[in-house]
Amino acid sequence: MDLKPKEIISRLARMPYFTIGGLNVFAFKTSYLCVFLSRLENRGEIVRLKRGFYVSRAYCDAIKNKGKWTQYLEFIAARIYSPAYLSLDYVLYKHNLLTEVPVNFTLVTANKTAVYKNALGLFTYHKVKKPLFCGYKTTEEGGFPVYRASKAKALFDFLYLRRNLLAGEGAFKALRLNLEHLNKADLAEFGKYATISKTTKMTMAADWIKNARRH
Repeated sequence: MDLKPKEIISRLARMPYFTIGGLNVFAFKTSYLCVFLSRLENRGEIVRLKRGFYVSRAYCDAIKNKGKWTQYLEFIAARIYSPAYLSLDYVLYKHNLLTEVPVNFTLVTANKTAVYKNALGLFTYHKVKKPLFCGYKTTEEGGFPVYRASKAKALFDFLYLRRNLLAGEGAFKALRLNLEHLNKADLAEFGKYATISKTTKMTMAADWIKNARRH
């Protein structure tokens, strides 16, 4: 495919993200693509999200102008380190279970725990065992597929990853969670994940949540 650099840049401006491997369709050598993308990055025309994973600055600007920036960020968060879904602090705040605004995008992954910081933000990925990589839905928002945990699963993930710090019900209460935003269906769903986890601490957490809801 005989394309000039300007034509490539024009095509990149229409992609929500791209990788070096994905650009092989242009029939350029990988060594050339690496140099070419490095120059674009130095000029600020593309943003490196992680090694070999980019997005065009023009694409970002266009999405911002369309008012779809938040939806795009939630979409790309799960793409940077797939498979992953939004959960923990980020989702709990959206449901008002946490009052403190999260400073990063928090996700659960089936891969190793990882952190990526780039011009779009800070993205943290926490590993859970495969049976617990569940409890999320895919919804289309702003034209992007977004992978997000349910309210109950976000709470479960939040407590599960802190289970070694939960010495007792007092430590649980110290988290100051706004549990009044949970309903019976949420409690039942949380209990389901506690059963899957096969951990005494999470079974206890389910009881602590019920006790807190009674008072």
